[in-house]
Amino acid sequence: MDDQLDGLRALLAQVHRNHAGAAGGAPAAYIPELAAVDPELFAVAACSVDGPAASAGDEAHAFTLQSLSKPFLYGWALDQLGEGVVHAHVGVEPTGQAFDSMIRLEQDSHLPHNPMVNAGAIAVTGLLLEAGADLAGLLTFLGTCAGRGPLGVDVPVWLSEREHGHRNRAIAHLLRYFGVLTAPVDATLDLYFRQCATLVDVRELAVMAGTLANHGRCPTTGVQALSPEANQRVLAVMSTCGLYDAMGRFLFDLGVPAKSGVSGGLIAVASGRLGLAAFSPPIDAAGTSLRARAALAELDERLGLHVFGPRSAAYHPTDEAADLERAIDDALEQVPHVAGRGTVASYAAPLARVDPERCGVAICTVDGTVVARGDSAERFSMQATANAFAYARTTELLGREAVHARVGVEPSGNPFHAVQLDQRSGRPFNPLGNAGAITVAGLAPGADEASRLRGLLEFLSSAAGERVGVDAELLDAEWTAGDRNRAIAALLRAAGCVDDEEAALQLYLQQCCVTVDCVRLARMGALLAAGGRPAPGVTPLLSQRAVRDTLSVMYTCGLHDGSGEFAWSVGIPAKSGVSGAIVAVVPGRMGIAVWSPPVDHRGTSVRGKRLLEHLSASLRLGVFAGPALGATVRPQ
Repeated sequence: MDDQLDGLRALLAQVHRNHAGAAGGAPAAYIPELAAVDPELFAVAACSVDGPAASAGDEAHAFTLQSLSKPFLYGWALDQLGEGVVHAHVGVEPTGQAFDSMIRLEQDSHLPHNPMVNAGAIAVTGLLLEAGADLAGLLTFLGTCAGRGPLGVDVPVWLSEREHGHRNRAIAHLLRYFGVLTAPVDATLDLYFRQCATLVDVRELAVMAGTLANHGRCPTTGVQALSPEANQRVLAVMSTCGLYDAMGRFLFDLGVPAKSGVSGGLIAVASGRLGLAAFSPPIDAAGTSLRARAALAELDERLGLHVFGPRSAAYHPTDEAADLERAIDDALEQVPHVAGRGTVASYAAPLARVDPERCGVAICTVDGTVVARGDSAERFSMQATANAFAYARTTELLGREAVHARVGVEPSGNPFHAVQLDQRSGRPFNPLGNAGAITVAGLAPGADEASRLRGLLEFLSSAAGERVGVDAELLDAEWTAGDRNRAIAALLRAAGCVDDEEAALQLYLQQCCVTVDCVRLARMGALLAAGGRPAPGVTPLLSQRAVRDTLSVMYTCGLHDGSGEFAWSVGIPAKSGVSGAIVAVVPGRMGIAVWSPPVDHRGTSVRGKRLLEHLSASLRLGVFAGPALGATVRPQ
């Protein structure tokens, strides 16, 4: 234990030296007290689930939590009020917008999209206030997470926030207008500003991150600060929303849930292993400390923390076929088809005439065991589930840099077929929506249409373990109904994302019309679960890096504007398609395919998603699952 702690201290000291001279960013200017902080301050710390914490740099300097309080506030509210109450007032979806944006709040249900943005945290604060929570209770709870007594508040920072927090006041009044916030605005904001002004040092912050890594139990005291149920929900929302409109990139690169604060603090959580913390005041436009992010990125790489990295694919437990069969049978019994929930895609005749009562489920483990139930041998088109595998193949062939010069990795908060690019980069937000998938198709190697399609089909056939082909009738129908995708392709050509819009659109529609059944699709998922190897002892089809990148974007973007809720309720990488198919991946364990044609407005199979929720709960599949959880309460 002492040797391990000494090694961690030495690593932190080295990382601190490596990044102490880094330039860039500036302290937050909109809060005068934060703007006056010394920009050269810098500290890093870590706390394993066994404790204690180790640190380097300005470890004794106290700073305010700011938005670092949000995940803990959310977890506390889940335990105090219950998931049903909390998620009647706040969702769990990424916004694609800045932390203090009001744009999404004006749209849709008028609920804050998630509890990590200011609107969501203010709404949660109001709920706690109405339930009788006060500052003393909150500071005691935060102190418990930090392994000590109650934390304190930096009064000058609190007063500065109260005086200059006009945007947060506008958000609170808008929440009140929509009926989301029913507590008094002034009292809610006072508690919100005080929690943001709560003081910690970097070691205490690392212990707080370690508490989240330890399934809610403080590593240094052994006190259960959060229930395992709440803790898992916190990590799920952090993994998709913790760095706002920059979280997709963070998870893509580092692969761990994280949360930033405009004071310069940053935490990252390697579930079951350790919590990391860093502090340095200069922040970027997204509100994240540049020096802290660079330091945590190096620690993440050297410690191998990425949740979809080689460690996850190397873990090959043996799932007994009988257990899998029971789990599927139970899920099918618990989630019968309910008429009126979802509709079969009708824009193309071959999709529209499919029997909505059909339903298949298949699991393929990484050791090749296949369990299937229902209409698992019925053929259906891959539709957008093909996007994940096309991205993996193109990344493998061309390299991630070539692909991501033209497409990003951020969840957009938009529908899958949105005719919209990221205004900041001029590229598609990610490779799994229609715009990103058409861009990736435009990069596919090949001298002509036939060679490009042949190469893709050979890869998909190898992944599926059997030959796959294109449904010609459906392809004709897709071409006929393809004006929206033509609009997207034209936009991509105008933006320089594709060189030949016709060729890109051709391959994209062809891959959507590839037909598989549940068993073939589950095998394809198992390829990703096994780190790119189609079977034990067989030459890999994909590198571990290509698999890691693919699983990362599937986790944050695979269900488009429903990806956050899927990560919250199911907790594994997945990709849906409007045919009613969903492919899901449990790294190191299995691929899962479900097919049920009625889909919701997001293009996701209604029954398929519920089946995956039950399978995840019964087989404990979530990537951040800790001790056994209770029943799921779905966010509204």
